[in-house]
Formats: sequence, structure tokens, C-alpha cells
Amino acid sequence: MIDQDNFTYIIDESHRLISFNFVMESLYPNIKKGDFCYKAIMGHDSPCVHCPLEKKTDCPITTYDHKVHRWISYIPSKIELPEHGLCTIINGCLLSNPVKGIMNRLRFFPDFSLFMEVNLTLNRYRVFTNLAAREDINYSTESVDSFFRRTRNTIVHPDDRERFDKILSLDNLERIFNDTKKNYKASFREKNSHGNWDEVTLNFVPEENNQNNERQIMIFFSILKMEKENLITRSIEEHDHLTGLYVKNTFIAKARESIKNSTDEHCIISMDIEHFRFFNKWYSRWQGDRLLKAISSFLLETDRLFESVSGYCGSDNFLIFLPYHQSVIDYVVNGISRIVESFDGIEGFKMAFGGYILKNREEDLLDCIDRATIASNRVMDNYSQRLCWFSDSMIKDIEHELQIVPDIERGIQDGEFIFYLQPKCRNLDGKIIGAEALVRWNSRLHGFVSPGDFIPVLEKNGLVSKVDAYVWESVCRQQRKWLDLGLEVLPISVNVSRIDIFTLNVPQFFQDLIRRYNLEPRLIEIEITESAFVDDIKILKTVIQELKDIGFPVLIDDFGSGYSSLNMLKDVQADVLKMDIKFFDLNNQNYDKGINIIRSVFDMSKNMNLPVIAEGVESEQQISMLKGIGIKYVQGYYYYRPLPVSNYEELIKNPGSITQDGIKAD
Repeated sequence: MIDQDNFTYIIDESHRLISFNFVMESLYPNIKKGDFCYKAIMGHDSPCVHCPLEKKTDCPITTYDHKVHRWISYIPSKIELPEHGLCTIINGCLLSNPVKGIMNRLRFFPDFSLFMEVNLTLNRYRVFTNLAAREDINYSTESVDSFFRRTRNTIVHPDDRERFDKILSLDNLERIFNDTKKNYKASFREKNSHGNWDEVTLNFVPEENNQNNERQIMIFFSILKMEKENLITRSIEEHDHLTGLYVKNTFIAKARESIKNSTDEHCIISMDIEHFRFFNKWYSRWQGDRLLKAISSFLLETDRLFESVSGYCGSDNFLIFLPYHQSVIDYVVNGISRIVESFDGIEGFKMAFGGYILKNREEDLLDCIDRATIASNRVMDNYSQRLCWFSDSMIKDIEHELQIVPDIERGIQDGEFIFYLQPKCRNLDGKIIGAEALVRWNSRLHGFVSPGDFIPVLEKNGLVSKVDAYVWESVCRQQRKWLDLGLEVLPISVNVSRIDIFTLNVPQFFQDLIRRYNLEPRLIEIEITESAFVDDIKILKTVIQELKDIGFPVLIDDFGSGYSSLNMLKDVQADVLKMDIKFFDLNNQNYDKGINIIRSVFDMSKNMNLPVIAEGVESEQQISMLKGIGIKYVQGYYYYRPLPVSNYEELIKNPGSITQDGIKAD
């Protein structure tokens, strides 16, 4: 199928075709060498707007081809040919059919800046940017006429407001829909985020949704920016040179101005990219800068639409001050999340949003920013929530962290972090088949600290990988000790987090450990929690395959927790699934359904030749239920709680010598 093939062609500096592949011949039957590319391919009389020769760019480009009625994406690069000198080779592909829908409408105006779908029947609207046009976006909760009024009063040039009222009114849009079955055009001036007036041209395309019997008007906004020489008048001190957004001090000043000129309730949203410090490492600084620019472009257009104020604080930290309207907040959060999550095939990074609602107009904006930032930090690695609003309880959490972090760092240095072992058992008779290493902190100052108290602090402060690596080596050292004593040595699994994989070269680290302690890889099992696969990370899949190539068994922990189970299994070569039955929350009302789900997971794993270990098993009823389904291996308090290493050793030497609570049996 042509849709699945790539196309390639070469042009010289005068835009003439030098060579092309068979896909080009199939797409453009009349194409021939020597033709001007813009005429033969695009049907234009002059070079295309996005022409790489004119733009002097080698960045990926997406545009609409009117001849084949499809969106295409291509990457230009330079090549030197003996007879033709410096040429440009274009490698591209046609975008697949599932992206048509809204994008098919864009064939009218492929160079639009913003696209607005006005539903006259519902009096609701949707706003798209070029980047968001491929996604399904819900209608705003704000009415169309309310949006027009707000736009008119905030960003439209005073001299153009009367004309704006005539153009963008529901009555006029109804007239366009009913009386004009052709494109209708209008223009006005509007204020951009830097206080200058841009020329905005509107193109209207009526469209009837036959399925829902709704009347719609497509409005394409083409914005002519101010002349390039006028950009010099911008204060370099006010704007960040990479993103074009306000620096922090200017952001605060502009936000204060906005408060004075508005009676709306306002909020500040702090944004950063989760684990962005690893982005440049994996995908290059050039890609990182491109992502930051894409986000800033969206924010600048948001400022234009909603009279918000956006700022950049360095690294991956963005701020936006905006009216506290849910529809506007949803537009910002959903729009930026889409940009990050679908950015040029890059996977595994998400946007974290923290919000603070101003309590009064005199609040110190620096304090407001700090509170929004604190809230954004609560979103990290939380896959069910991407926007968190500040609450006073967060201050207490911060104070607790400030007190405990120095103790954690000292505890790492002094060897206060140890591991316990929770046995994995055969369900038939309770025989131990291995164990899982679980980190514990025996603090000199605080005594035994609950993992729920210190592990989140480790993760937020970048210490988790240091502790994990310490535990991994401790486990290998203990296995070597038992081998030297001639004891029976069963596999011990260790936990590897998503952060570990980004921070460390995990396969190399484990390979060095087994060489140092002369261990067989089968004695160290690698557990990776299912939530690490939430973004279907290519890097994670590669790491798992490298671990398996070395010989380490790989277990997927917490399988069935609802993140990406089925989608992940087809791509990841795991050896064992660990299913926590607590996720199914069995009770009298849902017991039958819960068992059916567990049985379905087990049947699926059996068909894939994947053993299942059921975690969180605490009762005789659960044991009987799992036996009835056919699950052979379990882990949980029913057999054993996590045990100190010495108790586990005693249990291996003398089965039955330790009770399920870790106490020596009489």
C-alpha cells in the first residue's frame, strides 16, 4: 500500500527535481526530472511556504498536499552530487488515515495559526493549534458569545472593535451559514503577548454535521506577526531568548497589571516536564530545546486567546497566570500535555501541573508561584493526576521533608538502609521458592521508619537510585555469602524503578555486580513495576531486553493495576507476572466479578507461557480461591511477612523454624 511507503526526492538549489523514487511516481503520475518541485508536486506557482530551501532548515515539517489530499511529514537534509552541486534530499511519508477528521478540514487553509470550530446549535466552541489539530478536543464549557465578548474587550484593537462585533457575532455566523456556501473572509487587529498589534485574517467555512444535525462554522485564524525588524524593540531583559516568554520578574509585573485591569478570579499554574533532566541525555539538547519552544508557542497563543500571562523560569519550568475558568484551565492542561506526550515519537515524559488560586488581589505573587510549584511537585510519578491544586497541608509535608532529608543522606552514608526478605511460596504446600528484597530504614535517630514515610522523600529528592543501587549490591553480597557457606541459595528479586532506568545504566550495573560477586544471573531477579510502562517507553523495553540477554529473569510487578497491562505485554519480553490481588478489592458485592478478572488474567498469562505470582495474599479464603483458579505461586502475609535477613536464613536452613510473623517457632 502506498500509504505505508516512504517517498524520497532530490532537488537542486533552483528547486528542480533531480531524482525521485517509485512512490513519488505513483503519487504524482506526471512528475518528471527537471520539473520545478513546487509546481509538479504542490501545484504552486512559487516555492512553498515551508520550503526547506527558503527556510534553510533541516527540521521535520508537516504540511497538507492538495494534490493527493493527504497530510505529509518530511525531513530535508543536504547532499552534494557531482553533477548538480549542493542539493536537498527529502525523505517523508504520508500520514495515516486515522488522523483525517478535523485535519481533512484543514485542506482549505493549511497555514493557519489557530483553528476554531463554532457549534452554532450548541453555542459552544473548540480551539485548536496546529499541534493540537490531530487530537479530539472537547467543546468548551464557555458559550461562543461569551468568548467573543471577552476577546473583544481584551485583545482586539479599539479601532477595530465595532467591525469585530459585526464579524464575530452569532447572528452574523448564522447568516454566513445560511446565505453563503462559499468561503467568507474578514480581518482585524489584535494585541499579541508582547503588546504589539498583529493583523488577523479570518476565513469562515460552513459545515453541517449530518450525523448530529448540528450547524458548525470553521474559523481559520491566519496571524501576520509584526515585522522582524520591530522585534529589536523588545527588551532582551524582559523576554527569554529561547522561548520568547517573559522572564520571572517581568512575568510578575505583567501579572500584577492583569490583576489591576480585571475583576476575574485568577490562578497561577506552574508547569514542568517530569524527569526532564534525563531528556537531553536520551534525546539530545537540540530536541529538548525544540520541545521547550513548542510549549512556549502554545503558551503565547494561549495568552493571545485568553489574555493570560506566560513566563519561563529556566530549565523546563513554565508559569501561566490566567483567569480561574475551568474551560481555560482545561485548554492549557490538555493542550500542553498533548504536545509533550506526542512530541515526535519521544516517549516516557509527562507534564506536571501545580495550581494556586489567588485568595485576594494583594497577595505576594512570589509566594503564589512558590505554592503552585510545590503543588506541581506532588504530581511527579502520579499517573492518575496531572494537575494538583495547592493546599496548606503541603507546607507541613515540605517541613517534614526538610527535616528528614539530611537524616536520609547521613543514613545512606552510615549504612542504616538495609533490606528485608519476603518469601515467595508454592501455593500447594507453602514451600519457599525465592524472596523479594524490600528496603528498610533503621535510623539511629528515628528508629525503624515506615517505607511509606521515606520512599516518597527519596523519589522527590533524587536519592532513590542511590538507595536502590546500595540494596542491589547488598543482596548480591548476601547471596555470595550464602554460597560460600554452602547453604541453599534461592533467587532474590530486587526492585528497579523508572527513575533507576533513566539515571543508571541498569544492565551494565547488574552485569558488573554478578561479575564482582561471581553469581549466576538467575539468582538475581529484576522486578519492574507495571506503572513504569505507562508511557510505553522504548528505552524501558530496550533495557529489559538487555537484562534478559545477560540472563536476568524479569518480573512485571503490580500487574493488573490498570495502567497499560494488555498493551504492554505484547511488546515486553517478561518472564513472570506478579499480580497484586488487592487491586481487585474483592468484597461481597464484587467477589464474582473480581474472581473472573483474576481468572482472565491467569488464562491470558497461561496462553503466553508466563507464570503468575499472586501478591497480597492474606487469608485462607484467598488461598483456596487461587488454588481453584490454578495459580501456583503466592506471596503475602498468609505465609510470611517481610523478614530480617537472619530470620530468612534460619527459615531456609530449617523450614518451619520461623512463623509467618517472623518469630522463631517453639
